[in-house]
Amino acid sequence: MRVNLDDLEAWYTDGGRVEVFRYRGTPFTGIVEKYYKSGILPTDLEYVDGYQEGWHRSYHENGQLAIEENLHNNEVIDGTYKEYDESGNLIFEI
Repeated sequence: MRVNLDDLEAWYTDGGRVEVFRYRGTPFTGIVEKYYKSGILPTDLEYVDGYQEGWHRSYHENGQLAIEENLHNNEVIDGTYKEYDESGNLIFEI
């Protein structure tokens, strides 16, 4: 399932430290998208049971990949974070 980020409801667990998302009252599983006014997809995130789980990709307004990272339970997995400039060149990674 794919939904717009604006259609999700954030709620918190673990004493308010962990943000979890619901869609129509149920923890969300699927892909969340958000778009620039130009129609370019600036970000897409994978969720499982409301938690960021899987790939998160953000894009520059020209459509080039800006950030890519893999997450597990809302935490970035070591060695997966990468940043790119507007020409698509890798400029930073952890």
